[in-house]
Amino acid sequence: MAPAPARLPFVLGMVLAVAVIILAIMTVSNTVLAHDIYSTLRDRDGHLCCGGQDCKPVKAVVLPDGNYYLPESDETISANMASPSPDERFHLCAYYPIANEFDGWGGPVIRADKPETRCFFAPMHSS
Repeated sequence: MAPAPARLPFVLGMVLAVAVIILAIMTVSNTVLAHDIYSTLRDRDGHLCCGGQDCKPVKAVVLPDGNYYLPESDETISANMASPSPDERFHLCAYYPIANEFDGWGGPVIRADKPETRCFFAPMHSS
């Protein structure tokens, strides 16, 4: 039995609301899964690399000496710092060093104006 004409706007509104909710769930899930590849990555010494939002894919140029140049940050990464990439892309995990002290407003004192590299991942065939 077809819905009564008076109920049609209500039914269409419910369908639209459900579609928006499904789209929102799919978007959040993809974002979480995209960052999930970093959750278990470790550097060459076995330390965890990612603190949640500090890792990302990067563009890198392999230099003749085997080191890597990152144009975005104008940084050269030593070949012996690189670990195998989980997906055949270059990835960088960086952080801002924070001192164990607080400013007058109660916030942490950041000791650097640009992030420091914690881990770097390169495809195995790149060097």
